[in-house]
Amino acid sequence: MGVSNVKRLLSAIVAIVFFTYIGQFLLNAAIAPLARAMGLAEWHMGAALSLAAIMVTLLSQRWGRASLSWGRKPVLVTALVLALIAGLLFALTTYARTNFWIPAGVAAAGIILARGGFFGAAVAAVPPTGQALIAELTPDEESRVRGMAAFGSAFNIAAMIGALLSGLLAAWWLMAPVYATPISVGIALIIAVVMLPKTPPSKKIKQPPKLSPRDKRVQPFLFAGFGMFFAAGIIQICIGFIMQDRFGFAPSEAVLPTGIAMLGQAVGALFSQLVLVPRLAWPPRRLLRVGLIVVTVAVTSIAVPLPLWATIAGVCGIGVGMGLASPGYNAGASLKVAPEEQGSVAGLLSAVGGLTWVFAPITGTTIYGWNPTAAILLGTFAVGTSTLIAWLHPEFRVANRPKRFRLSLDRSRSGKRNEDA
Repeated sequence: MGVSNVKRLLSAIVAIVFFTYIGQFLLNAAIAPLARAMGLAEWHMGAALSLAAIMVTLLSQRWGRASLSWGRKPVLVTALVLALIAGLLFALTTYARTNFWIPAGVAAAGIILARGGFFGAAVAAVPPTGQALIAELTPDEESRVRGMAAFGSAFNIAAMIGALLSGLLAAWWLMAPVYATPISVGIALIIAVVMLPKTPPSKKIKQPPKLSPRDKRVQPFLFAGFGMFFAAGIIQICIGFIMQDRFGFAPSEAVLPTGIAMLGQAVGALFSQLVLVPRLAWPPRRLLRVGLIVVTVAVTSIAVPLPLWATIAGVCGIGVGMGLASPGYNAGASLKVAPEEQGSVAGLLSAVGGLTWVFAPITGTTIYGWNPTAAILLGTFAVGTSTLIAWLHPEFRVANRPKRFRLSLDRSRSGKRNEDA
């Protein structure tokens, strides 16, 4: 594949990720005030996000393998059509409830199915397809880390702009982010149809192998990532309630500070992925370890009743840590497996994030209703456990670096010695 074609393909994937996740994050900042404005319980929104995560967990590896057998374009176009329909159903349900055409119970069921099952199943295709593509185009450790960081930066730019737009739109009209979501997903669909080239038959794999989560090559990475995503999920779903309960904001007023906090998390992650990761040039193991420590400290700080600016700074710190840890998590695991397994490992990595969102929203909101501090401390415990795994598990020792990269390192050191001689 020529350089221009590679750039075209990467640009298309980045744009698709950008607009798809703008659609998702448009809702996230407004979801807590929206629930209370429609007379729904906190757990209704938690259940919607948990169901979406279940679909991501169940379908990520299937989508990842399909991207190798069907081709990237058919997978993404199909997924985005489904996501567009889901966004329209969510908007229709919300419109019906705000006009008192349907009772709260019916609205809750419709939102859980549309935003949860339907939307979650569709969006599950995007991360494994994009990550499998990056793995195909980046054969060595350094370029793989940079590629995964660039992919993550597209996600975080979308999170940043989505949170900002959500706050601005909701401040004007609380329902505006709901109606803007299908528009954003529709733009992603148009880009996929117009810009993505067809995958050549020679690049397709008829029966991509299925990778078990118990595979010893990748299992330690899955364990190390689980607590990080679980803690981040609790904070994301609870931060809107924290703004209302700790700082006394009304539901409509809470959207803006909630959006700023989510914006800070995205900015922090973006800074790590675009600035720190390229400059530090650390191997995946170190990125994962240091990033997890930063996330642990940041989540713990949110449990303390600090001023508003300090709470937002804590959420930003979560972004900084995840921006360091995520490229190490994704690149480290993908470097352990063969090319024909890249779709499966990308699906597994994405499924871990989905699995945490199965439990984090419903667990976090339920415990928050009993004791807000306990919910946040649960996140601290989860990410702290992942940090211990990343520092103590034998797989993350330098000696267990894949053979091909040890050889590459030996060659570089040998070349340096020759230059010194």
